[in-house]
Amino acid sequence: MLAINLDYFPKVPFLSQNRFNLFSIDKRDHINTDPTLSIRQNLTSWLAEKGTVIPADAKILLITFPRVLGYAFNPVSFYYIYRSNGEPLTAVAEVTNTYREMKLFPLGKPIAEGKFDHTIPKNFYVSPFSDPNDTFHFRIGQPSETWTVHIDNLSAAKPNLLSAIRGEQRELTASRLAWFALKYPLISLFIIFRIHLHALLLFLKKIPHFPKSTPVAADCIRPAKISDPP
Repeated sequence: MLAINLDYFPKVPFLSQNRFNLFSIDKRDHINTDPTLSIRQNLTSWLAEKGTVIPADAKILLITFPRVLGYAFNPVSFYYIYRSNGEPLTAVAEVTNTYREMKLFPLGKPIAEGKFDHTIPKNFYVSPFSDPNDTFHFRIGQPSETWTVHIDNLSAAKPNLLSAIRGEQRELTASRLAWFALKYPLISLFIIFRIHLHALLLFLKKIPHFPKSTPVAADCIRPAKISDPP
């Protein structure tokens, strides 16, 4: 995952913004309610609609999976919003399902050490093996030398699916991007293959599943079908 300051896109070979490259960050993969606006502008407008006004001089850090050779696989991204003095203000989790639907989850105000601990109704179809009317419990750490995220799916207030992301900070350089391209060839397609294989195994085990038609109070940022050229 890459950590990108939305005001200062890094000038690094093999990485581009809104155009094809080995790795790229494309605003179509993120909140894009108004295609004429930037990710930052769309995000701050959305937050304002939710009652959170972001100062004009606030720093917004996006942690996300980049496109790889134009292919987008980005199940979850995180926005960290800071005041100009570096104080954590709020954070937002951006979840995308395999139908290219997206929902943003505001994580409220930080608790001790700038961490976020927030439980919020999911009301969103993420997986056929997860009730879209369950609840998400987010526990999100601050990105520093290390970074830890926990997203637990709760059903009737009890966890039934635990997920975590852990990472260590690395400098963003051309040589590192080139090395990752060699170290993780076709990583997005490999992950997609394993997800579908795992779903097949769960289906064969007759694990209860929820069809896409399951009623849910969805609040999606974009429709299921979008134009997504490389």
